[in-house]
Amino acid sequence: ALSLLLMVGVAVAQKPEINYVDAQSLTHIGKMCQTTNPYHRVEVANYPELNKTEANLLITASGQAICFETDAKEIWVQAEYGRISFSRAMPETAGAGFNLYIEHQGEFVWAASKVNKGGHDKEGNYNRSKPLKVIGNMDGSMHRCILYLPLFSELTSLKIGVPEGAELRAMKNPFRHRIAIFGSSFTHGSGATCAGQTYPAFLSRQTGLYLCSFGMSGNSKLQRVMGEILAGTNADAYICDAFSNPSVEQIGERIRPFLNEIRKRNPKAPIIFLRTIYRDGRLFDMKAEKKEATRMAYVDDLMKTICKEYKNVYFVDVENQTGTDFMTSADGVHPCSWGYKRWADAIQQPIVDILAKHGIK
Repeated sequence: ALSLLLMVGVAVAQKPEINYVDAQSLTHIGKMCQTTNPYHRVEVANYPELNKTEANLLITASGQAICFETDAKEIWVQAEYGRISFSRAMPETAGAGFNLYIEHQGEFVWAASKVNKGGHDKEGNYNRSKPLKVIGNMDGSMHRCILYLPLFSELTSLKIGVPEGAELRAMKNPFRHRIAIFGSSFTHGSGATCAGQTYPAFLSRQTGLYLCSFGMSGNSKLQRVMGEILAGTNADAYICDAFSNPSVEQIGERIRPFLNEIRKRNPKAPIIFLRTIYRDGRLFDMKAEKKEATRMAYVDDLMKTICKEYKNVYFVDVENQTGTDFMTSADGVHPCSWGYKRWADAIQQPIVDILAKHGIK
């Protein structure tokens, strides 16, 4: 009788098996280009003009997410990685980890952020590719979920797992329209604590608009080829954090060829340029102060001409997007998550107003 009780106790203590499905059987959002690897943002082989650094950035999963509904009490992921490249001030949870948002009282809110550490175990297995429990101890009711993918990692495969008996199904894209957002490390997400806390992600959740990120950390320099790539997305609108990386000379030389590429295939869509943010590191660094002030003044003047020269081109020149209290910088250049939230808040209304003029609501 005692042995029978022990056997029953063991059976009760056993954890349910985790059943995995390919994430591609669910709802994949955040990209606008057809690619051989579904987690690449651009089929870079089709654009030989891209240099190696640019190509490597465009194959990262930044800005992408998997949407699904589940009544599971636990949610797991199992990922295979290709190239991984962390930016400075980039926490591992953001650069290589997964960030879960769950709908609560009508809004998607932060639920969990997890990452497997790098390196290998004693058997030589790559730690990052091991099953990772993103969240546990949920109530078992049906939830709508957005799982944001790593910002600075290339994924070669991704599976989502839930305990045996739990339901896991694709969910309709919760966002509307198609808006391509091109930009620097700010748009890519450097300094964010987790993948769902970039300013495009905040802005998308706050407005319900479908923003797909073409952030290119340190390499958003108004390249002609990026205008060609963006034009090929057939987006309803374009948002460009285009003045954070290039020099004054590059801005002057490249802005028109960049715009002309978009206009070749999409002559009417609104193109919204963003003023770059104030980088806190310039406050006491006089060389940085002169460089940044000169560039911002040049852009302010140039965009007055560009907005007259090109129809449906706009410049959102909101100042102090991340605040004036010097409390949001991760490293003197990039904001932390709080700074990105402030940035999204600051530009939200001007962008919404511009898009509404074009029936994008």
